[in-house]
Amino acid sequence: MKKILFFLILHLSYLSFSQVGIGSTTPRGALDINSPTTSVFGLVLPTNDSPDNMVNPQGGTIAFGTMMYDSTDDCIKYYQTNAANGGGQKWTPCILQATDDNTVKINYIPIGRSFTSTYKEDTPMTTANTFRIAVKNEGYSPASLNFLPTDLVISGVEGITVASVSPTTTTLNAGGTVELTYTLSGTPADCGPLTGTWKKLDLEYTRTINVVPNLIYNCAEGSWNNSVSPEYRLNGLVPGEFYTGTYTVPYTNDGEPSCDIPAETITRDGLTLIYPGGPVSPTGTITYTLSGTYTGTANVAAVTFTTSSGCQVYLGPCSSCKQLLELVPGTPDGVYKLDPDQGLTAFATTNAQCDMTTDGGGWTMVLNYLHSSGTNPTITVRTSLPIIASSTLAANESSNANTWGHASRALQAALKPTEYRFYGITSAHNRVMHFKTAHAGSITFFTTGVGNANGIQNSFTPLSGHTTNLPAAANEFFNGGVNNELTFFPFYNSLVSWCLNNNRWEMDDNVNVNNNRHTLHRVWVR
Repeated sequence: MKKILFFLILHLSYLSFSQVGIGSTTPRGALDINSPTTSVFGLVLPTNDSPDNMVNPQGGTIAFGTMMYDSTDDCIKYYQTNAANGGGQKWTPCILQATDDNTVKINYIPIGRSFTSTYKEDTPMTTANTFRIAVKNEGYSPASLNFLPTDLVISGVEGITVASVSPTTTTLNAGGTVELTYTLSGTPADCGPLTGTWKKLDLEYTRTINVVPNLIYNCAEGSWNNSVSPEYRLNGLVPGEFYTGTYTVPYTNDGEPSCDIPAETITRDGLTLIYPGGPVSPTGTITYTLSGTYTGTANVAAVTFTTSSGCQVYLGPCSSCKQLLELVPGTPDGVYKLDPDQGLTAFATTNAQCDMTTDGGGWTMVLNYLHSSGTNPTITVRTSLPIIASSTLAANESSNANTWGHASRALQAALKPTEYRFYGITSAHNRVMHFKTAHAGSITFFTTGVGNANGIQNSFTPLSGHTTNLPAAANEFFNGGVNNELTFFPFYNSLVSWCLNNNRWEMDDNVNVNNNRHTLHRVWVR
């Protein structure tokens, strides 16, 4: 009876703890083999020449965590759930395989655009044409690695080779990363997909870029062809407005490429420019389609798209009143938005006073000073253009930031003038100055500060109402310094002058007394 009771208690203890000790009376886990540190026997795993031969003795799939020794690959493998493979199940590759350093684990990291720069048929590679990839040590010990140009294989387009790699060797600490740059050389013999396949250890990484046909784009001849709707040239793009249109760029083809021009999509401030791709012809055009709602600001009122061929496609206000009149004939006098450098950053979009009537129109006002007697306000050099509020003598506009001042010589130069027009009246007499000039030396002086206006006295055309002595009577031509070319005695003589500020508000006179006359000075360019 006592023996029965003893075995019953022993059986219950096994059921309670479910632990097995082999060589140990105090197992520390579900299975504890050879717990004493003096054991001389190892653990021998089930051996087979392929993990595919392993079975579950209870039937069904192999239990996760099952281990075996693969005699073919001479390593240990185990059965796992492969989360990286969508939760599939598989045997792992070799683990704890005998190597010089079995704690090293290397992986690659893609770098944005692996192929750098552009690739064009029959166009030689430069040092900017590279293939980039990063390598990371995900192990726990330092890893020394060597790299060769042959790590990267180029295919798809003939004529391109891998010239070098940098660095050629590195030692990565645990968690360390190095960026590899493979420099390409040669000349693409054709167009089409160019593939780079990088292989190192058991890693493989592939990327593709398109070698484009060798076309010569005439960007300067690109045009919207009056196709954009609604009208945008008078006052630029309007936020919230939906725009459509087409833009064409002509090109010529030096060769006979066997591939199409690739498709292209460019988006700026809510507007999208799309080229669907298409075959190459000996001569032709590439046509983009515009659509979208403008999300930029009313102050900018413009966008610039940059195509893969390098063309700058500008959509926004005109650069001058002259261009506006040429593109939209019949545009009346008024204030319109201009973008003098069209998409560049030197000058922002600005309101401009356009005279579309005088002498054929197309004049942009660059100087406007309506000065009141008894005052001597400071002149203002502007990075935007002035507009007209009044033309009545005795009005004082010196405090009006929209009307008072003159454009800097750099802004004048951005308007690319070939003519200047001067207009002036004063309460001191009844003479009116109104003439235009295309004198090259004077225009250079006004826009760059180089030289002076000597020669304008013999190279001008009187316009309606012109009665002043100047510029014909001028025999002195002062260089007033940076941005004072139009304001400080550009042409004068001892009796009459054109001058603004310094207590000298003179228009075809030389009284040198500021407080006894009202003046209006204006200058336009075309």
